[in-house]
Amino acid sequence: MRFCDHCLAPLTQEATHCPECGLPVTAGTDDPLLIEEEERMVNPRLAQANLLRLRGQWQEAMRVCADVLRQFPGNVHAHALMGDIYRDQGNLEEAAQWYKLALELAPESIVDRQRLEQVQRELELRQKAQSQSQEVEHLQKQARSLRIFSASIMGLAVLIAVGITWAFQSRIAKGTTSLSITTSRLPTEVSSVPTLPAPNGGTAIAPAGAPENQQAASVSGAKPKTETPLRTEDDLIAEKVRDWLRQHEINPTLLAVTTDPLADHLLLTFGYDSEKDNSILYRTAWLAAAAVFAVQPNVQTVRVRCLVPVGTSNADKMLVLGFAANLLRKQMPPQPEHTPVKDIPAFFRDVYNNMQVGIQPP
Repeated sequence: MRFCDHCLAPLTQEATHCPECGLPVTAGTDDPLLIEEEERMVNPRLAQANLLRLRGQWQEAMRVCADVLRQFPGNVHAHALMGDIYRDQGNLEEAAQWYKLALELAPESIVDRQRLEQVQRELELRQKAQSQSQEVEHLQKQARSLRIFSASIMGLAVLIAVGITWAFQSRIAKGTTSLSITTSRLPTEVSSVPTLPAPNGGTAIAPAGAPENQQAASVSGAKPKTETPLRTEDDLIAEKVRDWLRQHEINPTLLAVTTDPLADHLLLTFGYDSEKDNSILYRTAWLAAAAVFAVQPNVQTVRVRCLVPVGTSNADKMLVLGFAANLLRKQMPPQPEHTPVKDIPAFFRDVYNNMQVGIQPP
């Protein structure tokens, strides 16, 4: 007994159309007319679903594909298109499942196999990015703990310094009073008056009546203290980006990142102190953005700013903005380092080019 693929109505062995729904019976047939009739009914609907996908209307596109699969559950193109929709939304696990279903229906499909392999590579990159993100988060926690500890130490040091200073000032006041009482019995020359050491090994303090040269000598013994500046979270991200670029023999003179906690994008600024070809500038922007996406999985957009050197009226050089553009995570290929330089400008969005410094539009 045969059944309709669409409404499960019983069919005879010779039936070419379902007597209930009227749709052609295509399962297990090689009749080119029946296959052509199915494609004529399905292809316009899949084209509509693909157009909705490109517009970002993913729910509507999935609804159209689901309607097609309810009528034609063995349609390979509908399965592959569902995989494309889930991949555009970032749901790589679900996309891989749909590509596997398409390969089960058409094992010889080279395109679907390539899509499945690409999604699997993206999943591996995501797992690496998550591990790197955990490392960055650990470093950020350490930096916050260090800042809190440093602030506590500085506060405690201030309190101790205030207490010791107050105690020594009290001793100095007492010593001055006793000296004024007994000076009538002492000789006029007071060159042997001792100086008092300051707290914590600081500047020596001379009592009232000490010679000026002795006070100057005590002041000259002071030594300035230096403090090591702390690194910020953006500095840690910039350091990882620099390491990634060095692996590809790219070493810009300047590279800095600025994270916006109120948005899902990150500002990346780089520049060279000498003139470089546009191909080097585009490749630097491209690989630096790819490194940010790997380190920061929550960032969806990287805005790159390229600084180039120009001469000034006094024969000096200064860095000015050469171009700026946005790069989107969803448009990044799985292996951006293999992207040809001539294809990189096509991925730029919202591009600004400073024509006055010779940067040509990509």
